[in-house]
Amino acid sequence: MYGAGCWAKQQYQMLADFGVIFDGVGVDEKYWKSNDSFFDLKINPIEALTKKYPEAALWIGFNLDRESFSSLKKRIQSTLGFTCIYACDCARFDQFENHNYKYSQIKEHIDQFQWLFDRLADEKSKQTLISYLNQRISGDYQYSENIYDEHHYFAKDIVHLGQEVFVDCDAYTGDTIQSLYALTTPKKVCAFEPEKANFEKLQKNYIHDARVVCLNIGAYSKKTTLSFSANCTHASKINEHGESKIETDTIDHVTQGESVTFIKMDIEGAELEALKGAAETIQAHHPKLAISAYHQFEDLFTLPQYIDSLNSKYKFYLRRHSYLVHELVLYAL
Repeated sequence: MYGAGCWAKQQYQMLADFGVIFDGVGVDEKYWKSNDSFFDLKINPIEALTKKYPEAALWIGFNLDRESFSSLKKRIQSTLGFTCIYACDCARFDQFENHNYKYSQIKEHIDQFQWLFDRLADEKSKQTLISYLNQRISGDYQYSENIYDEHHYFAKDIVHLGQEVFVDCDAYTGDTIQSLYALTTPKKVCAFEPEKANFEKLQKNYIHDARVVCLNIGAYSKKTTLSFSANCTHASKINEHGESKIETDTIDHVTQGESVTFIKMDIEGAELEALKGAAETIQAHHPKLAISAYHQFEDLFTLPQYIDSLNSKYKFYLRRHSYLVHELVLYAL
């Protein structure tokens, strides 16, 4: 096993159910600590395992977010010498229990998926949908090889930016805002970030930029207080069993009729509720929408169907911004 983090544990447990036994676990030497262990195995530098097991099969125990499997294999073959290299985009324990889909799930909702397929505005979007569903079912990274788009939320072939009034939900510490600034100079940015530690970093990063308004609230369908799981990462989310509370408000109420031109959402499954809170803005101003559509199984059809019910003039596109099945973005333009 190459890797010893959260994803490696998912892979190890999953493969153990199929009778796969690992002889060693390795990490890059710069991450190695002599007393670290992985289940009942001692962790070694991967370079040492290369020498000890030169003919071994290597299983990739980290997720392939920004590098394709084919590229990774070539790099490992040239640097470490392993020739039999395997990986899969599969997980099923704890927070990853719904990571993969069953074919029967797709068949059960075939009419909704067909509706989306027929509404997609270009061939790349249709191929993206097919590749995404195939990878969700099979875990095979080959389906993302020629579909990946590096421009997260701002796919250059379809998104044309101007002096935007940009609403960022959730803004984290400002990474998407930074990407926006690299492409254009926005007129204004309204940044929702409910998690306190992330918000403090966000505010610090843009304290001297009058164009960026930082709000320590979550975007939702109403002004309320919700339970929240906060882990200071992109994956903090609304959760009825969460250990902390957050305040929420609607985009419509916060923007007060302002002519919003672009809304981005990555809210760990609360996108539909946030869209409901932006209904007036969407109907009145037809902003560009870049909405994460992978957190819930139903997102791929409930999100575009709701947007279409508000404003039937939108054209829909899909782009994959990770080699994993994460970071699938629905664009409504």
